[in-house]
Amino acid sequence: MDKKTVWFALFRNVVPADYESWMEKLASEGWNVNKIGQFSSIKMTFNKTSPKKYRYVFDLNAFPRKDYIDIYKQFGWELVGKMSSCFVWRKEYEGVRPESFTDKESIIKRNKRTRNAVAACMILLLAGTLGTLAGIGIKIYFGKTGGIPELVLQAVFLGTVSYYLWRVVAKIQQSIER
Repeated sequence: MDKKTVWFALFRNVVPADYESWMEKLASEGWNVNKIGQFSSIKMTFNKTSPKKYRYVFDLNAFPRKDYIDIYKQFGWELVGKMSSCFVWRKEYEGVRPESFTDKESIIKRNKRTRNAVAACMILLLAGTLGTLAGIGIKIYFGKTGGIPELVLQAVFLGTVSYYLWRVVAKIQQSIER
């Protein structure tokens, strides 16, 4: 088998350090990704190669400075790709594993950016859930029962995703220093 498809990898490895470790483990087994794109959080395709010793870095950076990419490249990092505002970098190495975030403060800042972005999505979905529930209540109050089952399904879906994102925020917070 020369290719391997992984579904929802980013949703299973939500802490940036866990995602990086997962990618590095696959590379050490000879499974490498050529390019990460917008939909790589849903589906990633890995190609079988010789085992590599890569250091991966996951960096959520919604508003990168103009020289952001150039600075990484100057230090020998390869841009594997970008999912929305999440940049994924890698660097092949021997010996000591290279670091992109060189001190605890920069790691914490990176993780807080990630946590805050997920929390913002969670709040928006929670607002959608509450709005949907309010719509159901208004329909019932005015005796309009048409469309209620669809609204209930929508509220359940939005509530479930909100709960999942709340769990992600908590997991990132627990690992804020990694």
